[in-house]
Amino acid sequence: MLKAGIQILLFFVPWPLRRWALNILFGFSLDANSRIGFSILLADEVILAKGASLGHFNYIGRLDKLEMHEEAIIGNFNWITGLSRKLNSLFFRKNPGRRSELLMKRASMVAHQHYIDCSDRVEFGMYSGLAGVRSQLITHGIEPLSCRQTCTPIIVGDYTMVGTGSLITKGVKIPSYCLVSAGSVVGHAKPESYSLIAGNPAVHIRNVPETAKFFSRTNAVIH
Repeated sequence: MLKAGIQILLFFVPWPLRRWALNILFGFSLDANSRIGFSILLADEVILAKGASLGHFNYIGRLDKLEMHEEAIIGNFNWITGLSRKLNSLFFRKNPGRRSELLMKRASMVAHQHYIDCSDRVEFGMYSGLAGVRSQLITHGIEPLSCRQTCTPIIVGDYTMVGTGSLITKGVKIPSYCLVSAGSVVGHAKPESYSLIAGNPAVHIRNVPETAKFFSRTNAVIH
């Protein structure tokens, strides 16, 4: 595709000039203090605020919008798919309010080698994180009774961490101030903050102290 080809050619251009070109050629809105590595972005609208960064070898498919707030981070080798409404696809016509978006609020983070399906909206709250590798967030699926594709947003609350190798299915809203254990399969989540969620299917295991430092940190990256 032309858009991808131009972006690959721009890999050989210094970042300040490349950022300018992406803003001019594709209508992106990239802050002077944001940064994009060697990654392909096919989203119709791309907004990166001050300090937001997208690492190397990520593929961002045809989303309606990718929006990253201040200090939000996407690591390396992530595969993020979408289905822009401008494509007029036959899929999801029963979901007229659908928005193919990835929203990352302040200092949220997606680490490395994850798969995120943005057929519908995926939202990460402030200081939330998709940790480790090989997690999947799937916003769409087949409804057997009607034999149609359906989609519903996934929302990860503020200061919530999803552990490595987890699966989050469509319609899940994980509350703020929660920890999702590695390898969990989350098909639903009760609106209860300060919880450890784990298992297949994932359930509330125990409470987590409100004094846990993870819930009051001020940096996206934990050292």
